[in-house]
Amino acid sequence: MPDYRKRPVYDVKELIVTGLLVFLFKQKSRNQADNSAKNLDYQDNIKSILGVKVADMDTVDKYLRFLSADKLEDIKHSMFKTIVKSKVFQKYKFNGQYFMLAIDGSGLQSFDYEPYPGCPYKEYKSGRKVWNTYVLEAKIITETGFAISLATQWIENPTNKAFDKQDSENKAFKRLGQKLKKDFPRLPLMLLLDGLYPTNPVFTICKQNNWSYIITLKDNSLKSVQEQLSDHRLFNQYGKIQRIDRTTTHWLKNNHKTFKDLDYKGHQLYVVETDFEKQHLKTGEKENTRFVHITNINIDEKNAHQISQAGRMRWKIENEGFNNQKNNDYNLQHKFSRTNFNATKNYYQLMQIADIINQFIYKQKAIQQYLKDHGFTTRSIISDILSYLKSMEFSDKSLIDEIFTENTQARY
Repeated sequence: MPDYRKRPVYDVKELIVTGLLVFLFKQKSRNQADNSAKNLDYQDNIKSILGVKVADMDTVDKYLRFLSADKLEDIKHSMFKTIVKSKVFQKYKFNGQYFMLAIDGSGLQSFDYEPYPGCPYKEYKSGRKVWNTYVLEAKIITETGFAISLATQWIENPTNKAFDKQDSENKAFKRLGQKLKKDFPRLPLMLLLDGLYPTNPVFTICKQNNWSYIITLKDNSLKSVQEQLSDHRLFNQYGKIQRIDRTTTHWLKNNHKTFKDLDYKGHQLYVVETDFEKQHLKTGEKENTRFVHITNINIDEKNAHQISQAGRMRWKIENEGFNNQKNNDYNLQHKFSRTNFNATKNYYQLMQIADIINQFIYKQKAIQQYLKDHGFTTRSIISDILSYLKSMEFSDKSLIDEIFTENTQARY
């Protein structure tokens, strides 16, 4: 039998940092992280640079099973409050006033068995059941591609009924709203939401919390509002806005139709309908798309385009958020814990914290220019850093201290 008395003892900081390193270096599993940690140079370098021992992932996993997920979310909140104080995102606010907060739900890992009590499931006609861990996520987004996790609400199924996406997300939204108001009572927010959310309870929550919102409006949503939209006497139409996109290969045309002072159960609403045309400069080929958004922001000719653009930015939580973490080496869909829901929550929070750090490192203008000039990618840089940690010796403590204390300004 192994002599457990000889097992190393780790403090809380070492366990958290070790778990964080899994996602900072985009290790795809606990085994891959342990394989890196077996390298003695890696262990020594992490100790020299960060001042902590690298723990084995089994010990980290045991700790994450009992650590309250709120503790890691508090760290995430502290990071964002630092971002606010430093005014890094000041220029990305909507109209100079509101942080844009995209909220969306997503299934993460799927199982052919119930991994923990209350895990949501779908039942197919064949009788087959599939269980999914499901999360409602709120991320601060910017037009430059930042997607910073602000709050997380897990969707559970205590009634053991088949999963209803709209009902479950709407209930989770209420809990998420309470969490946001409690943790950020004075933060000026503009919520960007998809077609599940134009409902009286959502409008009411936003009104009570003094939040602005821009929500995708589907053709089959809000029957009384749709009737008002069909009245051609109620809308204003603005001329087309034409511009060349960044690739300089297309004309982009936007034709906006706006509706003001629509009433829905006591809520004063505004709607902007945009016909978006993309025309190739050389071939003349056209592509048309229609977008409709409902908002509590007074719409006029000056801000119609801005509101429509902001509403379309909601997809960034899917692309820079979920898709990035699922497909860009974070391995979000991997089962870091197969049976313990609390550990799953904590792995997810560690991933969000690591992603925030990585975004602020690799989205710097200087780093982006370096990658462009040398033909590198973020993935290759992270791989090289990990290789250096395994093969080189960072023993000059004075140099490390000098790097950490050097006052440099990051530009985005």
